[in-house]
Amino acid sequence: TLHESGQGICFQLAFQINRNCMWFKFLDYKMHWRLVIGLLLLASFNRETIGKRFLNLKPIPIQHEDESSTEGSTNPTPTSTTTPSNRDITIGPCKWAIGRSCPDPDVKYYIYTRHNPMDRQCLHIDESLEKSNLTDSYFNPRYPTKIIIHGYNSDMFLHPLQQMREEYLAKADYNIIYVDWSILSPGPCYISAVHNTKHAGTCTAQLVERLVETGNTDIHVIGFSLGAQVPNYIARNLSSFMLPRITGLDPAMPLFITSGKADKLDPSDASYVDVIHTNALVQGKMERCGHADFYMNGGIMQPGCNGQKINSFACSHQRAPAYFLESIRSPKGFWGWACSGYISYLLGMCPPTNFLLEAGENIRPTTRGMFMIDTNDSSPFALGKWTDLPTLGAKQPQWRVPTQKLKAPPNQGVDPLLHHIDQFGKLAANFNNLQMWPTEQDPYEHWTSFSPEQKENDSDGDSVEEQDPVEFIEPDDRQMISTEARPTQSWWDYRRNLTYGFMEDNIFSVPTVD
Repeated sequence: TLHESGQGICFQLAFQINRNCMWFKFLDYKMHWRLVIGLLLLASFNRETIGKRFLNLKPIPIQHEDESSTEGSTNPTPTSTTTPSNRDITIGPCKWAIGRSCPDPDVKYYIYTRHNPMDRQCLHIDESLEKSNLTDSYFNPRYPTKIIIHGYNSDMFLHPLQQMREEYLAKADYNIIYVDWSILSPGPCYISAVHNTKHAGTCTAQLVERLVETGNTDIHVIGFSLGAQVPNYIARNLSSFMLPRITGLDPAMPLFITSGKADKLDPSDASYVDVIHTNALVQGKMERCGHADFYMNGGIMQPGCNGQKINSFACSHQRAPAYFLESIRSPKGFWGWACSGYISYLLGMCPPTNFLLEAGENIRPTTRGMFMIDTNDSSPFALGKWTDLPTLGAKQPQWRVPTQKLKAPPNQGVDPLLHHIDQFGKLAANFNNLQMWPTEQDPYEHWTSFSPEQKENDSDGDSVEEQDPVEFIEPDDRQMISTEARPTQSWWDYRRNLTYGFMEDNIFSVPTVD
């Protein structure tokens, strides 16, 4: 209203008086109209004075990027800007963006690469790649792209968000792009900021389209708090491309409890959506909103955020980007166990198990479900992966070898041929003191022997090794065989057979010599 004429001011005064007529309904009817006519006359008499006064005021300039902050950097200059529509609703510091088009000077983009890890480049994104300056920047379509979106009452310079750039660029080559929509999300204007998420997502979708036109499809959108709800509108405004991955860092809960899928983050917004919950039921959401949802330390309050000088809610809320930041290059990682639901977790039905899956940057795209994770109360937060907990619903562990030394079985009942070949028992099952069965019974209790037990004073020198492999016959059968008629042979034939080593097959038969 600072740019309107004095005549417009008079009309607005009359309109405001008509809106406030409810305050005079208890007054006399004639007195009410006299008061209205008097105010209109007063406004008409002071028309020139009021108009001159407002016309002499200087218009509020629109804030642009500070050139001094990027001095020495190679920032491509934007070619054109679009003035915000006059349909915006402004109440104090709060602004509702209504009917705006993209590009919008209130939604800025800055890129960091290994060529400019400290000096940001301002990107101008327009309706086509030719009108944009994306190709004139350090953007490289061969490298993966990370789009980081801040939340309510914040900006892109939030400390954990800025550290993500350092961790990613220290790890590999990336295109790190920040979406700065802080002008549309100031405090204490949370209601207007929630409304402006739709406009910020629409303009950011234009950025994604320009990235895809360059051939870059490895795009990962990371949103924190209210910025985690922006990717929903990015996905809704993409016509022929689906985002590969969205990471929601404690998505905002206020004013999103009863929202439909079209107005909040959900698994349909990308090929894979993973979410980290740290301050549920306060600033973050309790309900699941991704393919994989990780509830850190229960998901409500974080360890180390208790104290008289610490805002426990804000501390727990900002642990979400801190955990994800550490997961980028953590040697241990954040590992969680599965749980069927939060009610089951509260009832103690989700104890830690050995079936663990990793969360954060290095998550597997096949991870699905709800998971619980424990962390330290200070950095480094990751506890790593443990293997000494009971396994539920997974493959049973192998039998553990007892520490006591097993005694070697006695030589009785051992095959003499095996004993002759393996004098030191290296082929035996208990050579390395490994127990074959998880039982205290003697494994050699039912050992099958192919020879009778050896005696010390054995007058018979014959052994099983010196005998031919024939089938043993019972004594009764032997008597029947002995009574059968045997062929007779001459003494000379029997002697010749002995000379040449010929013997009968039946070792129990006695030759008949005539």
